[in-house]
Amino acid sequence: MPVLQAQIQTNRASRYLVQFCKHAAALGSDGHSARMHLHTRREVRVAAEWSDSSGRVTFAPWGRATLTADGDSLTVRIDAADEDGLTQIRDIITRDLERFSSRNPLAVAWQLESPGANPQDTVGVTRGQRRRFPRSRHQNALLALAVFLVLALHVGLAGSIVAESRWTGLAANVVAALVALKIALIVVARIKIRQRRATKRPEQS
Repeated sequence: MPVLQAQIQTNRASRYLVQFCKHAAALGSDGHSARMHLHTRREVRVAAEWSDSSGRVTFAPWGRATLTADGDSLTVRIDAADEDGLTQIRDIITRDLERFSSRNPLAVAWQLESPGANPQDTVGVTRGQRRRFPRSRHQNALLALAVFLVLALHVGLAGSIVAESRWTGLAANVVAALVALKIALIVVARIKIRQRRATKRPEQS
């Protein structure tokens, strides 16, 4: 049985919990079109029960979602019968929480807890959270070298102005070499970053 869990940092945890459970209960009522909101042709029965601090929403036959509001965090756990049910429930919860928090979007990162899964694997990241790519050691070294060269360039320019006339030509040559090296390093660093992002995209898709 696949399991997803998300711990969402918000000072309105109880409010979002109650709001989602009420909306789910409306989906299960006779006067509310569940199919229109669930975007599915399968017959899905929705039932919800909740308090200010906990709630449970059942999406039969997909599975169920358990919500817990604790201080400044909202924990959501999905227990599904299969991968399809897991995806359906995840999408409904993510979409509703995005709509409820449209002014200050919540950052929802789902963690897969199925047997054999990597606990660090995340799926379904909302717009409130940006993906960040860590810099490699080579990129950090190139960045530090570029900063050093920029400083050296400015020092060289200042030195060439105050230096004696016989050193002016040599200073100009050094400055030109530093500029060329700086440009080359920036180009190499950008190529490395693009290659790193290109290799990460297939893994995340």
